[in-house]
Amino acid sequence: MANQTLLLSRRIIPQPTITLSSPRSQVPDESIIREQVLSTHNYDGRKFNTNVILSIAENILSVKMGIGEEAGVEKLNQLEELINYENLPSHIRQLSFEIASAGLNSSLNNEHSTTIHILRMLCSYDWEDKMVLILAAFSINIIYGQLYCSGHGNIIRQAMAQKLELHLNQKPVVDCISCVLRLTKCVVELKQTMPSSNYSTPQSIISALPIATYRIGRSVIATTTYCPSQNDELEELTTSTATILHTFFQELEKKREEESYDAVKRALCYNSSSKSEVFKLMFNVRDDETLFKDKGLNDWNSTRLVLLITQGHHISELRIQFLNFFARHANTRLLWIPIAQNNDASWTTEDEQQFKKLSSKTRFYWLNDPQKMISPQFIRFVKEQLFPYFQMGGEPIIVSLDQQGRIVHPNIMHMIQIWAYKYIEENTLGVQGIYNITALVEKELKKGTSSINREIPEIKDMISVLVGDINQKIVAWTQDIEKRIQNLREQSTPYDKEREKFLWQQEPNCSLDLVVGRYGRNVHLDYVMQNWFDREDYIFLYGGNDINWVREFTSKLHRLASKIQLKVELAYVGKNKMIRSIIDKENMSYCALKSSYSIWRFWTRLQSMFLSRIYYLDEINHFGEECNDEILHGLKKLLAYEGKNTIIEGWAVLSKGKKMVVCGHGAKILQVINDYEIWKENIATKGFDEAFKDHHEMLTSSSSSLKRHSCCALEYSTTLNKIPENEKCSECSYRMHKFVTFTCCHGHDIDSDED
Repeated sequence: MANQTLLLSRRIIPQPTITLSSPRSQVPDESIIREQVLSTHNYDGRKFNTNVILSIAENILSVKMGIGEEAGVEKLNQLEELINYENLPSHIRQLSFEIASAGLNSSLNNEHSTTIHILRMLCSYDWEDKMVLILAAFSINIIYGQLYCSGHGNIIRQAMAQKLELHLNQKPVVDCISCVLRLTKCVVELKQTMPSSNYSTPQSIISALPIATYRIGRSVIATTTYCPSQNDELEELTTSTATILHTFFQELEKKREEESYDAVKRALCYNSSSKSEVFKLMFNVRDDETLFKDKGLNDWNSTRLVLLITQGHHISELRIQFLNFFARHANTRLLWIPIAQNNDASWTTEDEQQFKKLSSKTRFYWLNDPQKMISPQFIRFVKEQLFPYFQMGGEPIIVSLDQQGRIVHPNIMHMIQIWAYKYIEENTLGVQGIYNITALVEKELKKGTSSINREIPEIKDMISVLVGDINQKIVAWTQDIEKRIQNLREQSTPYDKEREKFLWQQEPNCSLDLVVGRYGRNVHLDYVMQNWFDREDYIFLYGGNDINWVREFTSKLHRLASKIQLKVELAYVGKNKMIRSIIDKENMSYCALKSSYSIWRFWTRLQSMFLSRIYYLDEINHFGEECNDEILHGLKKLLAYEGKNTIIEGWAVLSKGKKMVVCGHGAKILQVINDYEIWKENIATKGFDEAFKDHHEMLTSSSSSLKRHSCCALEYSTTLNKIPENEKCSECSYRMHKFVTFTCCHGHDIDSDED
């Protein structure tokens, strides 16, 4: 900073023995004071390190007021640093002299005029800088005035130092200075904003700065002129300053909350050094504090980690069963973080008991005391940045973090529902195809030296030595690369957006093994159907809620298969428990889903597949009203048939092996079977599956065939931000009507079916 000169008018300061007081006159009202204060302000952009000056002044004042520890030589050094700081010594000395001189006249009017004069001296500084400089000058007078006296000011400063030593034993003075100090610190912190922060000081606070600065200057002058008979006036001044402090402190709390939130958001989304540093922002913990069970903070830095985040303790036992399998087998730790639903983040004793009860059934890690440990800033982040975009109908989400603690996937729940963890974690990095290089080199060398074998008999040995050296170097190089790859694996996670995108790229069409699952690749749900895939059998997957339709469908299909000597496999995969029990009892077909868990697993997996596919298509800019994606279209059909608010008599999917051929409403499927005599001639040339498909498509194009159909319903959660404005029915292509439905399952999973 360039040298700057503060222009002051010379004032004649009376000697201490001349005038000690003058009659008190009325101080102007606040509106006039504000105008006068604003008239003194002419900020020219100059700056200094406010924190350094304020810290030194605070230390000095704290010692003398009895709230700090005396440090002898250290305090003298601080004082030396204060009065010689950069370009400020003349300013601080002059201010100190003015404040000391004010102590010779206790007139209220003189206190006001002196305050205005001091503010005029500081016209070129911003408001918070004025506050700090006033306190700095006051701290010189109040402690060490007698040590820095020269010329005309000598007698004045010695007298003031002695007087102020006595004042600081008085409670009203200590209260006033303490309030002034807190207000100054509050304003300084408010005005200091990180470049990356979204916080901006509101206009109401900016407008209050002139009066706040005046109160600080006035309070300093008042404590300088203090005498016991003025207790009421000083207490009144302290009260008015405290009122301003309250307003500023409330805003400071908002700023701190906003900056803490920004810090959490920045660490999780953009930049952080380690998971332990992120945990300090997410949870109220210290370095040496045990965070999860017996695991300390730093134990998690080298661990692959995902966060299971729930609304309160609401998670079904069926989902716990699924996640326990994942936690037991996947090379990933799962940390359960319950987020209280209420805005006040209340967590009752009943909630705590229920949380502990559920925790005892899990293989997760969990927080020792969720209500106490989860920071409000992280709760806000989850509610504002995660739940609205990636949560479906209050279901839990699983957030994947990299080794630095950054979010690499906002919800892998769908990903781990769709694909087997082994397939997701399958190593895609490695060195391949280089081990045959030495054989090629040897072959080329022998070929190139074949004409000189007689002249140089040892050429074969020379080639062998050379090839051996090359092979050793290749092996060493490969081992080094493999080590580097291993380090990359340890520093990364397969549970990220790029991996999910890659997995979808490996699914070219809506096949039955995608829908049902295939061992080692997708989640494998049924061994019997796996064999059907391998044998390329004709397979009918079906469901429905009308036992009469089920009886008619299965009996007619069995008769048709017997008539044309065709091997056809049937499997019921519907949700209806009663239908399933009757099918088993009457031995109508195979029931693929035997338990509540398998039913839940099958249909929540399809729901996850539907949502994940939407996000994938949106990511590659293929999602919209005109989207004709085969996989998405097939999933819409299946989910519409078995929706919670849909009562469809029946539906069926025909496939040959894993290739899906037809997916249709029960009435049309049954009509195709009834019309066998119409399309049977096509079987010889097209095959049973294609002939069946052609006739089904013909019926679909006929409007009369739609009259007997029950309604279809496709359900989106309102929290999904990818709901199309218009949706065409996957069965008839008419535009569907949109409704809002509120659903409650009373704490049970929405797709559960208790046996």
